[in-house]
Amino acid sequence: MDNRLQKEGLLPLSGRRVVEFTVHWAGPMCGVMLADMGAEVIKIENPALPDASRRFEPFADDKRGINRSGYFALLNRGKKDCALDLKQPENIALIKKLIGTTDIVIQNFAPRVLESLGLGYAALKEVKPDLIMISLSGFGATGLDKDCLALGQVVEAYSGVNSVMGYAGKPPLGCGTVIPDQISATTAAFAALAALHYRDLTGEGQHIDISEVESLIACMPEYVMEFTMNGRNPVPQGNHDSAMAPHGCYRCRGKDDWVAIAVKDDFVWKNLCRVMDAAELADDVRFRDGLCRLQNQEELDMIISRWTAGQNKMDVMTRLQKAGVACAPVYSGEELFKDAHLRAREFFVEIEHPEAGKRELLGLFAKLSDTPGRVRGRDPLFGEHNDWLRHEFRNSKGV
Repeated sequence: MDNRLQKEGLLPLSGRRVVEFTVHWAGPMCGVMLADMGAEVIKIENPALPDASRRFEPFADDKRGINRSGYFALLNRGKKDCALDLKQPENIALIKKLIGTTDIVIQNFAPRVLESLGLGYAALKEVKPDLIMISLSGFGATGLDKDCLALGQVVEAYSGVNSVMGYAGKPPLGCGTVIPDQISATTAAFAALAALHYRDLTGEGQHIDISEVESLIACMPEYVMEFTMNGRNPVPQGNHDSAMAPHGCYRCRGKDDWVAIAVKDDFVWKNLCRVMDAAELADDVRFRDGLCRLQNQEELDMIISRWTAGQNKMDVMTRLQKAGVACAPVYSGEELFKDAHLRAREFFVEIEHPEAGKRELLGLFAKLSDTPGRVRGRDPLFGEHNDWLRHEFRNSKGV
């Protein structure tokens, strides 16, 4: 890329327009990834029922407000926001005029919702023949369960993730965060880029059908293969691994301090023994190779826990990493936010908001050397760009 374009601040998706009919996490996250890479992203909200994430904690200074949610800010920074009643014909006409200038539409409602408004893919394709549309739903746009309701926990359960979370003999557990939404959003962003490339080659747009369930299952190949190849259902293993031992979290000095340690082979195991001043364990018949360590994990965990118990977790990480042993502290939210490594990489970005003031959000998901994306602005106020939209298409019929 020549220096002239770099100086002009060209981003990978500069000149691309994206329209979102999205709520909660998955759809907005897909959109914010495109926005950070330069796309103009316009979010359409229902004036009577705003995106529910505007009501989700945390709120700036613990004061609730439709424009104060940190959750919403993270997923919608750098976008425009228009609040339009799509049951009104004049607003449908306005939307279609907008779609005529749009490259990508993202929607994560149940398949029937936009169809009922006359904004399904077939209708929008008549307006913009080369349009790319992403439909992101829990179970996909086709199939027996396509109209079923789906939130994160439901998707985790259906995909089988819950059945292998937690400990043997205990109830299923959730992941603790919205993993299905994050994975499906990333999948959708990749699919959008693939479709854009195809359109550049052929001039043809297309409809992209993303199922959160299928996106999550695709991240668990060993779970599926255990049954298809061996006829067995995987069971929860806690922090253990089916191939590596030791592999777990170990208590350190402090109120609730832990460190994670993972040993991938015999060479690393010997390094761990050396750091622990227990070289004799490397030749102990219970632990001398990977299979033996897997068969004696409980004893092994007790030995390692006794060693870590009196130490600072950061010191343990430093010593083991220096010896070539994978190790990391189990961070709290505060520790994560203050981490020197993440700060050095400028992972957190400060944004100023007219209602919420200054706050720091997570930064970019990828760092490109020549055309780095950037957080290009705060999250929009509810309906902030209504006047912009109407002015932009003021000559549209019926507007």
